[in-house]
Amino acid sequence: MNIDRRTLALIIASMCGTGSVSLAQDDLTLISLANSGRIGDSEVTTVTSSVSDDPAVQKTSASGTLTDLDSNSGSGRISDESTVDEFDNEHPLVSATPTGFSAASYSVASHNSIYDTGASCSSGACPTTSRTVGGSGLGWVDFDTLFWWGRGLNNAPVIVGGASPTVLPSIPLLGGQDNPLGTDMLFGLRTDLGFWLDDCQHYGVGGRAWGILTDGQESIITNGGNSTGIAFFNTSLGIPDVSTVNLDTGAFGANTGTIGVLNELDVFSGELYGRALLIGDSCHRTDLIGGYTFLRLDSGYRLQSIVNDGVTNAPPPVGTVTTVTDQFSTQNIFHGGHIGLSNSMNRGRVGFDLSGKVALGNMQSTSVVAGNFEQVPPPPNAPTTANRGLFAQSSNIGTITQNNFTFIPEVNAKMRYRLGRAQLGVGYTLVLLPEVAMAASQIDTNIDVFNILGTPVAPTPNFNTESYFLHGLDLGLTFQF
Repeated sequence: MNIDRRTLALIIASMCGTGSVSLAQDDLTLISLANSGRIGDSEVTTVTSSVSDDPAVQKTSASGTLTDLDSNSGSGRISDESTVDEFDNEHPLVSATPTGFSAASYSVASHNSIYDTGASCSSGACPTTSRTVGGSGLGWVDFDTLFWWGRGLNNAPVIVGGASPTVLPSIPLLGGQDNPLGTDMLFGLRTDLGFWLDDCQHYGVGGRAWGILTDGQESIITNGGNSTGIAFFNTSLGIPDVSTVNLDTGAFGANTGTIGVLNELDVFSGELYGRALLIGDSCHRTDLIGGYTFLRLDSGYRLQSIVNDGVTNAPPPVGTVTTVTDQFSTQNIFHGGHIGLSNSMNRGRVGFDLSGKVALGNMQSTSVVAGNFEQVPPPPNAPTTANRGLFAQSSNIGTITQNNFTFIPEVNAKMRYRLGRAQLGVGYTLVLLPEVAMAASQIDTNIDVFNILGTPVAPTPNFNTESYFLHGLDLGLTFQF
């Protein structure tokens, strides 16, 4: 007996009550025959998206129920509980599915996180299980090592040298416009700790702290075979002058000694902030950030000359050691609020962060000037001391404090690579400080030489503020918990 493919499929589906068979209109007679023989179930339902094996059959039908095939088989009439969609005039499609069949269902969680670990970029409502599905946990912690540089300070006194040991020094060696201080690399640390306030990670709070510390190494200028000294302007004579440290006077002997220059910079900042999602999906988000900022910048400049007198035709006595120290220090303390935007993008394991903010508030700046003079002649002469230096005289020694309203902009950019919940990152930071007092900028290089032991009119008290910036590379690790 020859049974074609459609008839065989119908018989198997009717007997087993499983599977899905698509029939053309020419096969409805077979349905009627099978029903009259009570083969299988008498109820056949149609389901959307059932496709016939026959290439000629291209249509799909809407869900409905075919009933009483026995009574309608002769006329070819199909009755259902709902209208059957768009039967093809030549090859209509009917798909048979057993009673009790239900399609599998699934859902995909949408996860909005700045440190998203998913690979897809979907949007939508965030379910309560987003924390476990997304894998970002309750919060985040960042650790960064900072390799930064500061703006060079070009207001420091100029240390000069000579072309030979017998010529007055005049060649700039350190300080001033040509050889600014503070251009060495600075090292620091930064940490950022935060928590999400909701499962969808729309709101979060956190704190950040960072600091830059200098090692305080002193630059020492020695004899080196040539003359050395410290340049200043002699207001008593109205001409540039030099306080010599190393100088060979020929037959009358030579002075020898060292010049030490110490430039220090310490910066610390702490923040408390909140963040709120403005727009985003699982691969991108932009947050509004705002909170409180504290910043402290301490700057120090010390200039010290030590001269061993060897000149025989002028006081002090040969063998006298004279130490002159100038100490200038400033402290800048900022309190204020900040506001800005933070943007994060993720593509697979690679992420990119870009943020910018500005802090507005009060900067209190304090300048302290002190000096010390010590001269120790050979015995039996007694040593001499005084509260003055070279650029720190009785005319400008003291403390000055000033308050200014200012703003502190900051920009951060970082590339991240994800390794599980951890991410390695390399970035760049720029911090601008428009109104700060730096120690070297408080020095007045005018000296009233003739009145040093009395009441000099110079140097005068200076209080200068300027724009200073820090910028550099950040290398660190981000961990989600």
